[in-house]
Amino acid sequence: MSAYIAALTAAGATVAVGLVAMARSSAQPSSPALQPMVRPIEALDQFEARCVAERRATLHVRFAMGGVMCLDCRRRITTQNTQGDQ
Repeated sequence: MSAYIAALTAAGATVAVGLVAMARSSAQPSSPALQPMVRPIEALDQFEARCVAERRATLHVRFAMGGVMCLDCRRRITTQNTQGDQ
């Protein structure tokens, strides 16, 4: 009877490990790299500037409708005097 219990325990552990592996493979991490990119039609140009959130020089884009966004942290930086592409 003890061999039966050991085999049943091993089979249950194998199923549990398989379920955990399947659950982990379907989970998607929340990473800036997985966020949708800026549409090319919206961005006027790219430039390197200091990001407030990252505290280092990163790549930024300037939008046609006004404003700037960091491409690393996706933080939008808008200025009040920005009028867009006129």
